[in-house]
Amino acid sequence: MKFFALMLAPLCMTTCVFVFAGVLGPMAEDLGVSVGVAGQLQSIFTVACALFGPVLAVATQRLDRKAILATTLGALALLNAATAMMTAFPALAVLRFLTGAAGSLALPMASTIAIMLVGPERRARALALVYAGVSLAFLTGVPLGSTVGAAFGWQASFWLAAGLSALSFVMVLAFVPRVATPPAPPKGAFAAVMRWPTTGYLLVTLCAFAAIFASIGYIGPVVTSLTGLTGHGVGVIQMLSGVGSFLGLTLGARLVERQAQGPLVILFATILLSQGIFAIALIQGWSGSAGLTAVVIGMLVGSTSLFGTAPIVQSRMADAAGPAATLAFALNGSMVYLGQGVGVMLGGMMLGAMGLPFVSTAGMGVALLGILLALALRHSRLRSAVTPT
Repeated sequence: MKFFALMLAPLCMTTCVFVFAGVLGPMAEDLGVSVGVAGQLQSIFTVACALFGPVLAVATQRLDRKAILATTLGALALLNAATAMMTAFPALAVLRFLTGAAGSLALPMASTIAIMLVGPERRARALALVYAGVSLAFLTGVPLGSTVGAAFGWQASFWLAAGLSALSFVMVLAFVPRVATPPAPPKGAFAAVMRWPTTGYLLVTLCAFAAIFASIGYIGPVVTSLTGLTGHGVGVIQMLSGVGSFLGLTLGARLVERQAQGPLVILFATILLSQGIFAIALIQGWSGSAGLTAVVIGMLVGSTSLFGTAPIVQSRMADAAGPAATLAFALNGSMVYLGQGVGVMLGGMMLGAMGLPFVSTAGMGVALLGILLALALRHSRLRSAVTPT
């Protein structure tokens, strides 16, 4: 039960980010702004999370882990409830920024507690259980937010996020034991992390998430345009991201175990393919069965490829960062949120400048950069492998 309680933390956090993605249209209309502007409420959240995560991690490194996690979840519950009661865009923007900052420690704290509850030989499994919360959010929490928001108004999506956070708060207090305060990071850890190739792997995470979320951040309007589905129908489509995340994590782990050559290049190429499918379908104005097929393939291929990068990046960062691996993982978590925010921002820029059919072209551009980055990292690995020691 304690690991289930810990898993709820990233489930709540990820749900909070995208809980209203499926009802962007009605929400934008109520707020008197464009869909592109309303979508930036996701970027505001994720950028705040990326900025404050490392800062708060350092500031709270000597405090009780369970207390920090419980406080984080309690803050998420209160701030999401406050967001549900707002009717003006500026107030929503401020609250989304505060919510992102307050929730930035949910995943790092849950992960830290998980690995401290088990021996070294079971740490990978414990982390997998915690990270399963992210996948479950895309499979259940985010689609449910779309369904509830369509049925009862977009404010209901935020009430759902508040309720999930409150439940997680109670579960952590009831079932998660206290753990010893971990030691401070080794001296010079930050300098060790900010060297190639560790920085390259951080950028891989940023590019992968930015490429996908340029279109996923506007999944409600995209799905409606291609299929005519709204509300619950959009929620069902969003579940494909959860399915793809499970497939991707499994695929990435197997690629690491088999020491596959150039896996990141291949995964970025398939991310490019997924965004290309969306672009062609939207620009050509596909609808009906053709539009639905494009959405299903694009969602599954994109999410599988995205989450396939995670085990590869984590494994190689652990090798490259050495004793500074913990800090590297924390920064990589920030890159996840920053990538989501950058992707939504770029998609919103394309939406405002050229219209909905071109949102995924922003993701295609980022995916191309990711391919070049992956090639550079592969070259570095091959060169280091033949360098005499």
